[in-house]
Amino acid sequence: MKPKNFFLKPASPSQRRYEALRLFYAEGISSQEAARKMDFSPAYFKKLRVEFARALKDGSNPFFPEKKTGPKKRFTDVAVIEKIIALRKQNHSIGDIKAVLAAGGVSLSLDAIDKILKAEGFAPLPKRTRLERMAAALPAKIAAPQSAALEIVDERFTTERNAGPLVFLPLIESLGIVPAIRAAGFPKTSQLDDVSSVLSLLALKLLGNERLSHDTSWNMDRALGLFAGLNVLPKSSTLSSYSYRVSRASNRKLLAALSRIFKDTEAEAGDFNLDFKAIPHWGDASVLEKNWCGARSKAMKSILSMIVQDPATGYVSYTDAQVRHRNQNDAVIEFVDFWKDGRGAAPKMLIFDSRFTSYAHLSRLNGDGIKFLTIRRRGKQLVGQVAAIPDEQWLKVKVEGEKRRQQALRVHDSPCKLRHYEGEVRQLILTGNGRQQPTFMITNDFDMPARDLVKKYARRWLVEQEIAEQIAFFHLNQPSSSIVVKVDFDLTLSLLAHNLYRVLTGKLPGFERSNVQTVYRNFLENGAAVRIENNSIEVQLRKKTHLPLLFEAPWMNQETRLSWLGVTIKFSPATTS
Repeated sequence: MKPKNFFLKPASPSQRRYEALRLFYAEGISSQEAARKMDFSPAYFKKLRVEFARALKDGSNPFFPEKKTGPKKRFTDVAVIEKIIALRKQNHSIGDIKAVLAAGGVSLSLDAIDKILKAEGFAPLPKRTRLERMAAALPAKIAAPQSAALEIVDERFTTERNAGPLVFLPLIESLGIVPAIRAAGFPKTSQLDDVSSVLSLLALKLLGNERLSHDTSWNMDRALGLFAGLNVLPKSSTLSSYSYRVSRASNRKLLAALSRIFKDTEAEAGDFNLDFKAIPHWGDASVLEKNWCGARSKAMKSILSMIVQDPATGYVSYTDAQVRHRNQNDAVIEFVDFWKDGRGAAPKMLIFDSRFTSYAHLSRLNGDGIKFLTIRRRGKQLVGQVAAIPDEQWLKVKVEGEKRRQQALRVHDSPCKLRHYEGEVRQLILTGNGRQQPTFMITNDFDMPARDLVKKYARRWLVEQEIAEQIAFFHLNQPSSSIVVKVDFDLTLSLLAHNLYRVLTGKLPGFERSNVQTVYRNFLENGAAVRIENNSIEVQLRKKTHLPLLFEAPWMNQETRLSWLGVTIKFSPATTS
């Protein structure tokens, strides 16, 4: 392009706007003519004139902005320079210094820091290993305070999200959980009594804590320490070593006391769902037996535990993590003896799976007057006999399934004999239940209608739901040790925590059937401001969507005296979250 044409035929939009405005203002050409020459519409040119006039009024130059001149170096505050020098004297690298300054709200480039250090006469740091760099960058470790018995003094503190267990304190007092712990004979230490030790582990169960080693979220929390009657909870190593010292005898005594505490206060049905749960252990050098794990469809090194559930209340009534292959069939008899010792009467009916015990033990249960309902082990000969049963001998039974859906079953009811069983049992053959092969139920109850027996066994799946709940929230499927005594204690605490949640859900309108995870997330995962004054504890829970429903529980609206702490506790809702 010729230099002359650069002015006569402007190409860039900015130059065309400048020439159009120059023709209009400097040479007096009409707006229509100036717009036509620069190929603008009249409306757009009018807009250009308005914006140009506004810019001039504001004191700016839209076409030729003034170029600022001056020194190019950056001036840094003296306080920042002194901070940089102090950090370098601690052998921090330029990157470390930049990170520290950024944390304090000062933005400075690596190059600027380097120039400041060179100007101050600092030489580059010698080359260091990764461990040396990490050691220089790590801040000083804050030591957690030593656990000790709580000294009741006037004070105030807050917890960010661990206020949930405090809600259970009035319930623990009213149910008499603390006297049950004391009577069980749990071990003590020179610093901590048995109640504080057990309640410390219970607090973590109520929180759904995954591992004792994950202690950074609770090891200095004052609210959790208050729950256990301590200043703070013990360290993970202390809690872990304590659980090794707990005996099965202490667990059994506590289970017996809890079976009397958590019961149907109106009229006990006496039915119990029994099931085995294989708790896998992931250690490489595990000495445990292999047990069938249904969730993974294979045999795994695991701890075989028995869980007993009361279908009338939803409470877990009994646990035992000391089941072995040699005594697996005897586990049902062990539970019967436990129930007789603790309650003075035998269970009325036991409901369990086909491989839970032997036919000889079924005969023994029948001799003791205890009803049972279980599944018979299915064989080819039994399945072949089903086809020969005439249609007129089948009964049609409707059973309510999930979500209140009616399921129509065909049931054949007849007596039969079993090997190693004295007398006859009642056999119910079920078809149309969604399984490819018929199901063979056997019982020694000849009086109950077939429909009721089928419904009872259908409710047995509730115990598997309770097990799934404990796996998900109480982390039953992640034992931290292959030492069975430790796992047995962990299982006992899971039972206590589960039953406390069941009592709480029974007082929450609309959440009676909710699982533990839902209740914790909606109601208990919350912070609080705690005030202790004149031997009275006031817990002000932060604002939460479902908090008004939580105060439907009777103990949330009254002052409760905690006898083992010698203080009273009351709750109130906050107006802010």
